[in-house]
Amino acid sequence: MFCPADCFRSPFFCSKSGEYHKYSSCHQPRRLHEHYPELEGSFEDGTEIYIPMNAPDYLTISELKVSDQNGSYKTVEDWDIDWSFKEKAQKCGIHNTDSGYEICFGISQYGQNHYTIEYKLDNVIGSYTDRDGVNFRFVNRGMNTTPTDVMLQIRLADGTPITDEIADIWGFGFIGKVEFENGSIVAKTDTKLSSDNHVTVMFAIDKGIISPSRQETGSFEEVKARAFEGSDYDSSENEDVSAFALIISVLIFIVLPIVLVVWISSVKKKRAVKKLISFSERFGYFREIPNEGNLSATYALGRLFNICNEGSILATGMLRLIQLGCLSALETQEVSFMGKTKETVSLRLMGQKHHLMNEYDEYLYTILERAAGSDAILQARELGRFANQNDKLLRAYIQKHDSAGKTYLNRKNCLKRWNTTVKLTDLTPNGEKELGELMGLKRYLEDFSLIAERGVKEIPIWRELLSYAMLFGIADQVAEQMKELYPEMSSELSDYSQSMVTAYSYQHLLYSNMIKAEQQRELERRSDGGGGFASFGGGGGSIGGGSGGGTR
Repeated sequence: MFCPADCFRSPFFCSKSGEYHKYSSCHQPRRLHEHYPELEGSFEDGTEIYIPMNAPDYLTISELKVSDQNGSYKTVEDWDIDWSFKEKAQKCGIHNTDSGYEICFGISQYGQNHYTIEYKLDNVIGSYTDRDGVNFRFVNRGMNTTPTDVMLQIRLADGTPITDEIADIWGFGFIGKVEFENGSIVAKTDTKLSSDNHVTVMFAIDKGIISPSRQETGSFEEVKARAFEGSDYDSSENEDVSAFALIISVLIFIVLPIVLVVWISSVKKKRAVKKLISFSERFGYFREIPNEGNLSATYALGRLFNICNEGSILATGMLRLIQLGCLSALETQEVSFMGKTKETVSLRLMGQKHHLMNEYDEYLYTILERAAGSDAILQARELGRFANQNDKLLRAYIQKHDSAGKTYLNRKNCLKRWNTTVKLTDLTPNGEKELGELMGLKRYLEDFSLIAERGVKEIPIWRELLSYAMLFGIADQVAEQMKELYPEMSSELSDYSQSMVTAYSYQHLLYSNMIKAEQQRELERRSDGGGGFASFGGGGGSIGGGSGGGTR
């Protein structure tokens, strides 16, 4: 049974400080499961809020509903923008304009309010010669009350999942993402919109999934080409994308949003770090191998609380292979790492596996064998090229450790709940103990040369301690402190330090090239309609939308 998904049902939230939008594609609106988040704002002037919609003749709006914290509004047929504050209170309506419609409702009372708006648009999705789809502007440029957060959701009313296999999606005019989620299309802004922003979403769906009532001439590829003009999406007609354009795309649509998110959350992170330090001081030093010797658990827990970097498990894995004798020093050479040039060694794969190797060691060794080639010597150029072409293998290694670590944490009942961002308050007593061991060992290694009591206890496990120091990113520092405390091991530690520098630098090559490859794939995927970061520019030829809006 085909679903003639030719309408949108749209709850819309608005406040003086911002608005929140949620839209759903539907044909039978009562079948939708809708959630209305609260969004409050302070209103001190004006009589109404209005949202302009420049609409072609075929696009009709109906079933307008508005409510605030005090209840539902009365929908009136003929809205008069010249009514008084009192006449508009607790009322909503559609105001016809020369270019389309304005959705209007009374502010109703000054002060802190939140509003929920819902309406239905018919004939939105068009049928083209090649695909069905639409390019629709949901939030306008130039609103005098700019939205703070926007979330758009599109579903098929008959429950057919919208997936990457049958549909393509793109977003324009905002910093945020448009993605496939749980059988629907979801677009979200990551930052507050300015008056120069808009929220436009374009999607295409394969023929035979829905049956739109609106027939269009031409192909959807023509709609797509017009929308791509001025965007950072790669046009299918322009295969020769310059390196400069690629770099700009990465900076603007991957690096910049990340930087903005990091900047916005910096204050919270500083507070979290202070709390983490206090937590660590409460538990004191830990002089044993933490988390029952489960390196994956230490890594996963360290990642949850930003104690170690994502790629550090690669460096630790390489160091373990050196410890097991699976990798050996070949020759001294100069390696540049983190802006510094150091003498280090090339590594040769020994071609034999150690009986103490675990599944992670074997996996990483197999990856390095493929990277080294027939001569079994790891060289920087080979590593970089291999990581760029085989990033999924490296990502699988990292995820394998992370998944195993989280399985351990679940088995030990370490967390009350799993959230995107984990806080100390999410830890159970078991979780506090596990994190306390991790933090205690890190403090112990950092203060290694400052601790008065010293014995031979550390010597039998000094290699393991340096593996964990590698995971925490402080192996160089710890090795130097060990030389001071154990001069009889100075020569061995010096040789070991060279191997660690090599493991660091090779890990950096592997991880950085893995990330570059993933970013390149992300750019290609999003241009092909697989979802991802939206484009600042482009989106031309959209229907709906308009200019202006806010309060008056």
